[in-house]
Amino acid sequence: MTRKHEGNEHWTKLVRQHMECPAWRALSLPAQAIYPWLKLEWKGPKANNNGRIQLSLRQIADRTGCNVKTAMRALHDLQRKGWVVVTRPAHLGLAGHARTHQIELTEITRLPNDRPRALYLNWCEGADYPVVEVRTNNPKGRNGIKNPVPSKGMKRSLKGHEQKGHVPSKGTGRSLKGHEQPLIDPSDVPSKGTTLTTRGMG
Repeated sequence: MTRKHEGNEHWTKLVRQHMECPAWRALSLPAQAIYPWLKLEWKGPKANNNGRIQLSLRQIADRTGCNVKTAMRALHDLQRKGWVVVTRPAHLGLAGHARTHQIELTEITRLPNDRPRALYLNWCEGADYPVVEVRTNNPKGRNGIKNPVPSKGMKRSLKGHEQKGHVPSKGTGRSLKGHEQPLIDPSDVPSKGTTLTTRGMG
């Protein structure tokens, strides 16, 4: 529960019974530290934005005093233990504007459901839930854009437009392959001893 009162108080509720369950005790300290910050982004039952909660890794790192890699590992840990589910992976988008993950807190009801999924209650050691990983996109690195659109005013050869890697003409659709991947529905708990990791975009 997240509330705002007069005086700009903004608080959320942590349930002791949840914090005493195995899935919480198995979390790393950074994962336990960032979870309340994610929960503070929930707008309450009336304007229920669960499943669309957004908090970037840089924001998480800034609020918890850690670095981005630690924040990324903590988010993975919360996914593995069933506390959060990524409903839409991070991606750059067609216009090049980065979009962060959209997240569901399984402790809270997500519309149109009438009750929370509480996946963490079914977690056990050796049976982690799938993870959508955050991958940094570095234009100059191994995962960067290999054929960027030339800046305005650059000369382009009139020869070989049909060759591989040419810049598409205006209005041509661009493939989203690599920027977005199908989402995983972790509603079924994997059998004990199975570890699943799914690479997504970030």
